[in-house]
Amino acid sequence: MDTNLIYLIVVAILSWIYFKTRNLKSNEDEYFVLNRSEGVLGLTLSFYASGMGLWILTSPAEVAWYGLGYDIYGYALSAATPFVLIYIFGPKIAELLPNGVTLAQFVETKYGSIAQKVVSSVAVIYMGAFLVAEFASIGFVFGSISSVRGVLISLLIAVTTLAYLFKHGFKASYFTDKLQSFGIVFLLVIVFTIWFNQNSPSQIMSFANAGGLNSFETFSLKSALAVIIAVTAAEVFSMGYWQRTFSAENSEVIKKASIFSGLGAFLTILLLGIGGAVGAGKGLETPSLSFIDQLELNNFTIILLVSLATLLVTSSIDTLENAIASTISVDIIKKKSEEAKLITLLVVCTALIISLEVTSIFNVFLVADLFATCLVFPAFYRLKKSSKDALLIIPFVGSLISVYIYRYLFINLSENPGGIFIPTDLYGLADLNTFAIALFSSALITLVADSLSK
Repeated sequence: MDTNLIYLIVVAILSWIYFKTRNLKSNEDEYFVLNRSEGVLGLTLSFYASGMGLWILTSPAEVAWYGLGYDIYGYALSAATPFVLIYIFGPKIAELLPNGVTLAQFVETKYGSIAQKVVSSVAVIYMGAFLVAEFASIGFVFGSISSVRGVLISLLIAVTTLAYLFKHGFKASYFTDKLQSFGIVFLLVIVFTIWFNQNSPSQIMSFANAGGLNSFETFSLKSALAVIIAVTAAEVFSMGYWQRTFSAENSEVIKKASIFSGLGAFLTILLLGIGGAVGAGKGLETPSLSFIDQLELNNFTIILLVSLATLLVTSSIDTLENAIASTISVDIIKKKSEEAKLITLLVVCTALIISLEVTSIFNVFLVADLFATCLVFPAFYRLKKSSKDALLIIPFVGSLISVYIYRYLFINLSENPGGIFIPTDLYGLADLNTFAIALFSSALITLVADSLSK
């Protein structure tokens, strides 16, 4: 297919999304949150669309290609477990912070401003890593189905999303989520229908089993548990989820939307993970493209994949951009200012540049996940109890030190593909010991510090 036509499709979709936001009427109070106004359907669609970025076409396939059955099911479960935490903690935190925007605001009321900035910094690092993964996925996906330059597609999407976000803020992100969610589900159904038509159910199961779907080894179980810990911890610090949580009408809406979006995320990632296992069974050599490369490319499938990829990446990137802006404004600068927009623009540009050097989407997530895992226990420890900044900072720093000491002393750095800083095992999968040490050392230090403070 002519590359100019592909650019035209992307521009047409982005223009449609942009012009849909032009008639929005938003005030200053709606720039970061829609206070107590959203129902179950809108919140469910927004949760789902904001979480289902372009990474879903690459990362589950990559995990399935390298891993076995536990990895595939564990990664799908990890896509849903953040919504379990929102189900449990979301209503309580929304009740404690009725005018809240971010999780870090809650941390400030519980610990103090220094702890708030630590959480905000980790959140920006994680969301920035997510941006890197999304921009890198653009290069992988668009490069696999056409000769277009991924960096130009990334620039088009970044400019368009920033244009409507800087004008309307969170209201535009939430509004477009609903449009994108319907489009994503519709196009995914078509993609899976084509895939099933190209492969009989028996062929799919045969190739998937050859790719490891029915293999359940101990190392696979350990990496699956590591992914569940890592992703659950990290996604809690994706402030886009908290903006949506604070926008819900009431606690019942938060709980129902968490259930529905969690189920949707689980099923989506599971199917794409199985698709990646099929690709491994067929002997496809590019891990991150082991699902997409199975599709027979013609004009229709190229248009379909370009449209799906554009909707996926736009829904995720506008969520991340607005969440980063809200975190910088509300938690770091503590004022709604042009500086926050400039810093957000700098983060987006930096993420775009870094993405050009990325070879593994999964590894990008793992580094950010580790920081979040060190922070999640003290952040949620005794929700209604106030304490000092040190009770969050000491466990966070102490657990990070513990992790790197462990990897330096006990990991064979010459054989481990992740080295000291990327928390992988010898198979290139998430290392359970590293993430378990991060979680349990932070919990232990928190408990000891809390006991001593009394």
